[in-house]
Amino acid sequence: MKVGIVKEHKAGEGRVAATPANVKKLIDAGTQVMVEDQAGTGSGFENSAYEAVGAKIVSHEQAWDADLVVKVKEPEPEEYKYFKEGQAIWGFQHLASTPDTVKAMEKAGVTAIGGETIVENGQLALLKPMSAIAGRRSVIMGAYYLESQHGGEGILLPGIPEVSAGKVVFFGGGNAAVNGAELALSMGCEVSIIELKQERIDWLNEHFKGQKFTAINSTPENLAAEIKTADVFISTILIPGARPPKLVTEDMVKSMKKGSVLIDVAIDQGGTVATIDHPTTIEDPVFTKYGVIHYAVPNQPGAVPRTATMALSSGNIKYLLEIAHDGIDNAIKRDEALASGINVYHGKVVNEGLAKSVNSDYHQLTDLM
Repeated sequence: MKVGIVKEHKAGEGRVAATPANVKKLIDAGTQVMVEDQAGTGSGFENSAYEAVGAKIVSHEQAWDADLVVKVKEPEPEEYKYFKEGQAIWGFQHLASTPDTVKAMEKAGVTAIGGETIVENGQLALLKPMSAIAGRRSVIMGAYYLESQHGGEGILLPGIPEVSAGKVVFFGGGNAAVNGAELALSMGCEVSIIELKQERIDWLNEHFKGQKFTAINSTPENLAAEIKTADVFISTILIPGARPPKLVTEDMVKSMKKGSVLIDVAIDQGGTVATIDHPTTIEDPVFTKYGVIHYAVPNQPGAVPRTATMALSSGNIKYLLEIAHDGIDNAIKRDEALASGINVYHGKVVNEGLAKSVNSDYHQLTDLM
């Protein structure tokens, strides 16, 4: 099998999908690995490190000429021309927000594996470390943009002994929120998490017991009340494979404090904030509407590529080795977790939420295998 490790061309993205150590594992497993020139530089891995383990350094086009293309993020529009029948593409696809990509994949007959939809032992195993990074970094970015030179409230989010810290509100009680809340609480902030499931609310209250923390039942009324009190509001709502509804309404945003910061962690899946109609970039991350600073970067972990790459590569390698050893068709028959990551299979959409989001026909994966 030919495996291509593609350099990310998304603005500000420094991650790479495979470290030299993992490339060596793939080569030892009998694959031919081609690494795009400078693919790992942003994460601190030079071409020479890949060559030292037996990889061939190639052009962007040559890296795409592989049976298995390994990326971090979804393909860019200029990469659609490289799709070919029978090819498997690995990455955090988030295809619900890019229907044109899905159409190109259907037309070409490729298989798309979304790391963000892989469920292992009841958890989104590969998304978990990226969510942790995004949750923690969102608090840091919130603190930064609250400063007056950015148009923020002009407050120090952690406060000082003489002045109270600010308040951080999370919408959704998953991994990103828990990690962000841990950091915010350690800074002395008041924190609340708005969560739908009572079981999760009970867990959150126990987990953060004794701290300046409140878990709140998710209703439109509670959301509207909490968002008014937030210095930093962070939406973390993600529906795996599907585009979520715009639960944070324009009126809610209008009610926020002037100079407060609103962050949508899951904007790569479409996001939940009505006033965010486009993603921003790491280089140009914010815009202001109704006096509220909006931060909508879809690839936050890309700003800390060394940390993110090490976390990502530790999780994806076992799946990549399965595909390299057995081929994609046999690998998904043997591994239920890997099968859960298949969004498009030989040009057919097999994730129901994705099919609804992009208005494509839905096919049962088991009927096609």
